Amino acid sequence: MAKQRRTLVAAESDIELPARRLSLTEQVYHRLKEEILQVRHGPGALLLEPELAARYGISKTPVREALRLLLQDGWVVVMPRKGYLVRPVRLEDIREVFEVRRMVEPVMAAQAAQLRTTEDVARLFGLCSQQSSDADSIEHALGAARAFHSELAALTGNGRALAILTDQLDEVRRLHHLMPKVEDHITSTEELTAHRQILAAVEAKDGSAASELMMNHLAEVAGTMVDACAGVRR
Repeated sequence: MAKQRRTLVAAESDIELPARRLSLTEQVYHRLKEEILQVRHGPGALLLEPELAARYGISKTPVREALRLLLQDGWVVVMPRKGYLVRPVRLEDIREVFEVRRMVEPVMAAQAAQLRTTEDVARLFGLCSQQSSDADSIEHALGAARAFHSELAALTGNGRALAILTDQLDEVRRLHHLMPKVEDHITSTEELTAHRQILAAVEAKDGSAASELMMNHLAEVAGTMVDACAGVRR
């Protein structure tokens, strides 16, 4: 087992994992999920336990358990007597993701404006700068944009709402990798300006403005995503 664990960890050096020591099943789960989010396994791809076990250099048991966790989280669907399919993406999925975000994020932005500290604002400004400067790396820019939204939401202290938002941000990350037409949007003028305006409202402790700006931002991004998806489908 120790040898198997070393094999998998070495193979996923490009994937960020939590600081605590993970079980082998958790390692497989994080690696598979990361590969799904980066579309190394595209929507509709068939995932087979024996092939994944051989690729990772481990037994089938942790692979099977990891796939079951991915099934519970909605990233894969079962193909009876075959294996698991990476869940396809529908146009309706995009609409639902942003509908959920519009329910959650404007309220959290307003709350964050009342609770933020000077240190919080400085950290969020740093993420905006990082997103702007990482134009040559879609993954780094996406990471900074995701951190901006999640850290802003985290200021509210509402762990349940943050967990809901985290799932939606994962979905959006996959969409950026899935649809080349939207890759540049993450460092576009519209995107960067929206983040700076939201942050300015948070810094000013103007919860009403922060909420409205977040709602407008999400509507703009949703429209971009829907248009790109419709173009792919045509």
